[in-house]
Amino acid sequence: MASPRTIVTFGAGPGIGNHISAEFASNGFTHVILLARNEERLSNEDALFVSKASPNAKVDTLRLDLSDLSSIPATLKQIDNLTQGEDLEVVFFNAARIKPSGVLDVSAEEIEEDFKTTNLALYTIAQWAIPRLQSLKKTSPTSKPSLLVTNSFLPKEPVPQLLSLSLVKASQRNMVHSFNLAFEESGVHVGLINVGGVVAPENKNLNPKNIAEKAFAFYEGGKGLDVDISE
Repeated sequence: MASPRTIVTFGAGPGIGNHISAEFASNGFTHVILLARNEERLSNEDALFVSKASPNAKVDTLRLDLSDLSSIPATLKQIDNLTQGEDLEVVFFNAARIKPSGVLDVSAEEIEEDFKTTNLALYTIAQWAIPRLQSLKKTSPTSKPSLLVTNSFLPKEPVPQLLSLSLVKASQRNMVHSFNLAFEESGVHVGLINVGGVVAPENKNLNPKNIAEKAFAFYEGGKGLDVDISE
């Protein structure tokens, strides 16, 4: 009997988070773990969305505020408990805050919180996830263990009104690039899903369903630093 295949999504929610989780569930992933800070939405909307896409998939939810770094280790232990005997194959990191402001109006405290959420939380999760993904590759050579991260075009094309987001996304890209260089040879795919603009259901390319399909194809390819999705 095949071991359950698991994807863990940090930053579930309407749009990219839920659609990518549902896309993986529709393509053979049997256990989906969704994490976000909004516990009510997680239970009543996010989990239901994924379950409708793949009724046979098991869906668990955990509340996590990624800006609270001290809370992350305990939540990772909960994930370990939920995934005993399973193949943790994909970790998907989709956390960011979009808040337009004047280029000199954003506070240092806001930038610090964004850095915690987008970079330090990702680093903490990578420390936990990558050894597990490497172990899976050793025991299951045909698997495609992956750490996939939603990014944007902001590292190359910063927007002054999104100063904080531009800063943290540039730093995040650098970190993921470093992970890609360090762990690619061990069989772990660490990559970026670069979304170049506003996501809306009516957009031709920048709609959540298309982004999810492109993200799954990127996972299926099993290598490469990034995939760009734009209008």
